[in-house]
Amino acid sequence: MHEEFLCFVPVSSTTGKDLASTILTQLSQLGLNLEHMRGQGYDGSSNMSGKYRGVQARVKELYPLAMYTHCCNHVLNLVISTSSQLPVIRNAMATILDICVFLSRSAQRVSIFQDNVERDVSGSASSQQKLKSICATPWAERHVSIIIFVTLLPAVVSTLEELQQ
Repeated sequence: MHEEFLCFVPVSSTTGKDLASTILTQLSQLGLNLEHMRGQGYDGSSNMSGKYRGVQARVKELYPLAMYTHCCNHVLNLVISTSSQLPVIRNAMATILDICVFLSRSAQRVSIFQDNVERDVSGSASSQQKLKSICATPWAERHVSIIIFVTLLPAVVSTLEELQQ
């Protein structure tokens, strides 16, 4: 299997019928032979995965060999999100989120943090200058937030110590 980004497509309706029509029209316009379609994967929302009126059902009516599979990346995200409820992980994530919120909610704290980033982190290979808040659901976004936090940790510690005094 090979996955490749094709294009963004504006939509005006998110019903299964309209999304299926939009997807199939766009794929045809890109010159793809839909008779060769053997699979389709979406998240679990009813308009996408619905058994009777979802995109997958409407596509399967026209192309019976296009088997539907719940998106593996979405499933993986749900599994990781659920498994990260261990107290030590949950507490670490909450602490990172609290620090991100605390440092971003004051112009003075933002300024102190930026000064510390320039002083403590500017020599590193990272071009990251701001913390990214941890998103509640997509693990991939949390992963990026944690990497940024760890990269900027010297500036975070300096800022918190400075604010403590």
